[in-house]
Amino acid sequence: MSHKATHWLAGIEPARLTHGEFRVLFHLCDCHNPSQGCFPKQAYLRDKTGLSNGGLNNALAALEEKRLILREKTYDKAKKKRGPTHYILGCDEDLTQDLTPLNGDSPNSTFQPNLTPLSGQTYLHSGGVSIKEEPVKEPVKEPCVSQGATHTGFDFQNFLDRFMAIYPRGGDPEATEDAMKAALDGGADPDHILAAARAYADEQKGNKPQYLAYSENWLRDERWKRHSAPKPAATEDDVLAKLAEAIKARMPWVATTTSAAKARDLIRRGLVTEAECKAAGVL
Repeated sequence: MSHKATHWLAGIEPARLTHGEFRVLFHLCDCHNPSQGCFPKQAYLRDKTGLSNGGLNNALAALEEKRLILREKTYDKAKKKRGPTHYILGCDEDLTQDLTPLNGDSPNSTFQPNLTPLSGQTYLHSGGVSIKEEPVKEPVKEPCVSQGATHTGFDFQNFLDRFMAIYPRGGDPEATEDAMKAALDGGADPDHILAAARAYADEQKGNKPQYLAYSENWLRDERWKRHSAPKPAATEDDVLAKLAEAIKARMPWVATTTSAAKARDLIRRGLVTEAECKAAGVL
């Protein structure tokens, strides 16, 4: 923890913070480096504070609302990959000022992030863009290449939530999100991933959690490919074509299962003739 952050934290009125908010802010200050910035991962903060993912994000949102911190996302357009969140603390800038209307970022920020032991790889702002992170209840949608992997309007966050609800052993949320985006960007079918996750959950029922793959590893290893892709649902035309083939083949069951109205529809569509229906016993 830097002396600057320590002195600032000691000056905050205790009544302003809940116990959870104080623990989060304490560990943010502990990761603060005046020259390199503050880039702890959420997994690190959860481990240090003992908070759940939801509890941590609620505390971070509250600290931001109280103008004690500001969160910025880093994103590298060239690599199409999100960088770690940059936490700006109130000891570095006056966060009580209104945000600039053009970019939503900190009013005086010219910070260029460097590598830190906790953050892993980061990206220089000069080569990418900086996106302000909003509270969890209404998450910012980054320029996300995975949204183009399926079709316009694809709701990636909803899809990811569905996957996590199915998959039997969730891992690191951020790593899982990155692995999922990489899978979709690589051409994976979302329906195939969901079906494979459901099949994996079924086959692992009763198995101890420590023997299950974490969600991010399962995605990185492309383990959904071990399960068959779901077959597309048969269309009405497919069903009628199969029935027409059965009538032409005079299958014994068509006489008792095919109504007169269905036979007339098949004849109208040109799939069978009246003579073929009579020959199969369809009246």
